[in-house]
Amino acid sequence: MSKKNKRKAAHQDREAPMRQKQERAIHDAKWIAKQIDAFSKELLASGVLDHALIAGIRRRGAELARRVRDRVSKQWGHPVPYGALDITLYRDDVALRGPRLHTGKKGTVIEGPVDHRVVFLIDDVICTGRTIRAALDILNDYGRPGAVRLFSLIDRGGRELPIQPDRVAERLSIPHADRVEVRLEETDGEEGVFVVLGGMR
Repeated sequence: MSKKNKRKAAHQDREAPMRQKQERAIHDAKWIAKQIDAFSKELLASGVLDHALIAGIRRRGAELARRVRDRVSKQWGHPVPYGALDITLYRDDVALRGPRLHTGKKGTVIEGPVDHRVVFLIDDVICTGRTIRAALDILNDYGRPGAVRLFSLIDRGGRELPIQPDRVAERLSIPHADRVEVRLEETDGEEGVFVVLGGMR
């Protein structure tokens, strides 16, 4: 190993305890899989799959929704339409963020019409409710849903808008300055739920 690489490795070793102190894991991949299964069972029992749309908010909400859609479609025996919503340009702070705000490369994709469908909207973490408001605006631009049912893995509180999930896997009470992160293999290369200390600062 070169001297440069040795110095880099030593620096990383010194930083490791600090990084470990900055975040803590509260759930693993098995917990996430269990919640996907629970969400899927609830949708299968809903009785509305023949006119349903399963949608998620990019990036992680869309991946969770895709997993639920795949599970439901397989068990039901019929494909259920899927949507991935890119809320970037629908954010209520878009004018404030200006050129720093970049849309996702894939944008919003919705299979089939939205009109009259029961939309099962899935996201990873709900906090202020502003992300959900933006997602509802997107759906309304595509049509008029018959109903929207909101599912979230984590509700960390801190609501600024009167928006509440119909189904939440877990409610957390953590300091306002800390951040809750759901990490998925597809987007992050690891799987779990983490609290990042001071991550909202």
